[in-house]
Amino acid sequence: MPQQFAPRRRLRDKQLREHRVHPRYNDDEFALVQKAAALSRMQPGGYVAECALAAARADDPTATVADYRAMVQTLMAANRQLGGIGNNLNQLTWHLNKDGAWPHPDTVQRLLERVETSIAEVDTAVAQITEGR
Repeated sequence: MPQQFAPRRRLRDKQLREHRVHPRYNDDEFALVQKAAALSRMQPGGYVAECALAAARADDPTATVADYRAMVQTLMAANRQLGGIGNNLNQLTWHLNKDGAWPHPDTVQRLLERVETSIAEVDTAVAQITEGR
């Protein structure tokens, strides 16, 4: 039988805390929580609880999560569009090679470099956001 915990009341609280939430983290996520808690001079459980309550008490509690998700979705959409551009460029290259005529090769090269740079920048931004940097 699971151990039953008695509701806990902190000295400054007039009401018992009877409800629990048990978040789960992978090793990297937990390391981030521990680091943030240490910087805040708090225990990880207290830090997570205070962060959750701060978000819940906000005027729009969905804003933080929604902003993060919207940002990731926007970057992923940009990544898909850049992938489509890359596909179009591959088709263009195939036709140019088939016909043997490369009009303005320096312009085509600059365009390809800009697309590659854009894809790399979007990939980096997605990685930074999803890794929490």
